[in-house]
Amino acid sequence: MVQNKLDTNAVTALVQDMFEVNAVYRHGQELVLSLNSRFDSHSKALKVVDERLRTAGYRFRTEQTETGTLLYIDPRRRLRIPPLNIILFLVTVFSMYVVPVFLRNLGVVPSIQQVLNGTINDLKHGVGIEFTLALMSILLVHEMGHFVASRRRHIITSWPYFIPAPNIIGTFGAVIKSKSPFYNRRDLIEVGAAGPLAGWIVAIFWLLYGLSQSTFLPVIGFDIKDLPFALEGESILMRCATQALIGLAPEGYYYRLTEAAFAGWVGMLVTAINLLPIGQLDGGHILYGLVRRRQHWLGMVAMVGLFVLGFQSPMWWVFAIFGLVFRVKHPPTLNDNIPLSRTALLMGVASLVILVLSFTPIPFR
Repeated sequence: MVQNKLDTNAVTALVQDMFEVNAVYRHGQELVLSLNSRFDSHSKALKVVDERLRTAGYRFRTEQTETGTLLYIDPRRRLRIPPLNIILFLVTVFSMYVVPVFLRNLGVVPSIQQVLNGTINDLKHGVGIEFTLALMSILLVHEMGHFVASRRRHIITSWPYFIPAPNIIGTFGAVIKSKSPFYNRRDLIEVGAAGPLAGWIVAIFWLLYGLSQSTFLPVIGFDIKDLPFALEGESILMRCATQALIGLAPEGYYYRLTEAAFAGWVGMLVTAINLLPIGQLDGGHILYGLVRRRQHWLGMVAMVGLFVLGFQSPMWWVFAIFGLVFRVKHPPTLNDNIPLSRTALLMGVASLVILVLSFTPIPFR
């Protein structure tokens, strides 16, 4: 009986913003919902629900009657990963593994043949494996944190789309597309915070492990393929962890990071960027859930800060433009008046603490 109620609530949540649910009953193994559209465009509303149900893994069929629409649903989900998501994941693993090694060789010799030979030789000796394993685990856990929390709150999202890229880390990260609205601020915070919290924990593991294997060398002791690192412009957490595990580098020395430490640093940077309180970023979700419409003003303050920081590290201008294009202001949920749970409040506050500890004002010059 309890499971039947859970099935009914989960399915009803996916359609009730688009349709009035007049009745719900069982027909054999199927749930049957009697629906009337809330909008003039019945076909568009049905198309939205169709996409949600398919993404959620439900099998279903519809039947038009004189009084409305009957929706027959098999409540047993089939979580099939679409081929496109699998292909993008595999391509991103490849680009994350090969592209950074290729670019580091490209900075050494001008001949493309020598670059290719150097890349192949490095890959044969295991260069790039630790970095790929570490960074992919961070991104995967981050995105699956969102995915699992969404399914728990009956919010339908796609599987993660990983994005390969020809840059120094081989990827632009990953995204998840929401197929249904957020019902209240509790859901908004739990889904928005689950990804950064989970990914940050994995990033910290790789960072601490990598720093325990790292050291510092004089500037003249670095090979051009090494990962030289200074603490100038670094996050609070990176500065404290580096000095605690390696020590303070003397003047004229840089830290030599391992691939795991560099991946952990990238993971913290990506987490902090996601937690910026802007529009559709995770931080925008979380802050709106905590303070509602005041998120807009805090988001504008963050935008001004990004423009100012852009004079030191131009990458922040890219994210400022991103914020302008996709809007700083976060839209309301279906019911903002439902009070926050203790869990949601703790997750929101923890996310803000992580942002403060992990934000890197000047990651690149």
